[in-house]
Amino acid sequence: MDVKDLKMESNSLNKKVIEIGETPFKLWLEFEESSPWDNIENDFANIEVNTLDGRKYGINVWTFKFLESAIKLDEESGENLNGLYLRPPDLFVKELSRDCVEKSIADLLEKGNLEDSLNHSIFGLEFLEPYWDAFEMEEKSIQVLINELKIELPDNHLLRNENFELIARKSNNDDIVLELEDEQIVVVHLTWKSKKEIDGYPITRFYKDKVDFWNNEMKQDVIEFK
Repeated sequence: MDVKDLKMESNSLNKKVIEIGETPFKLWLEFEESSPWDNIENDFANIEVNTLDGRKYGINVWTFKFLESAIKLDEESGENLNGLYLRPPDLFVKELSRDCVEKSIADLLEKGNLEDSLNHSIFGLEFLEPYWDAFEMEEKSIQVLINELKIELPDNHLLRNENFELIARKSNNDDIVLELEDEQIVVVHLTWKSKKEIDGYPITRFYKDKVDFWNNEMKQDVIEFK
């Protein structure tokens, strides 16, 4: 199950800001949404970590004991060549308790970025101001932006033959944020001249992925806006 598909606001503990180390964060735990779980030392769950600066992480967590249980389940079901191999989770912990997970995440954050310590794929974005998440925009507004982009792109522009999704726009200027099929992030500054541009316009910035985009553009935008 994708942590993005799960309800995040039903438990008041989700709003608690954890300040164990230098990086404060909020923590959503799947096992707090349907309690009690049968065996907190032998199970798995999804969690979300929000570092309050535009970064969020969807993490699949297993307990140490669940590794053995997962192998047995595969042997019985025939999955993964009857348990010959396993695709591992993002993180192992001793037990599925808030105390255990809080301390584990806090310790990892003290050592560095979670996308460096764990799987790179856990990284996600929360579009804080001045960004406006496309999920919060009307479909009509999104289509207006995409139509204007397509009008402005010169024939030789790198985006001309790319498939993309608009994922955000900035509220303080005319920048829009796109995600390509290969997970590159592209920021385009629309001119709103409603005609095909030339001489390097519309100004476009490419980032290899969401991590690169956050580090080299979004982080500074959020800091300056605050």
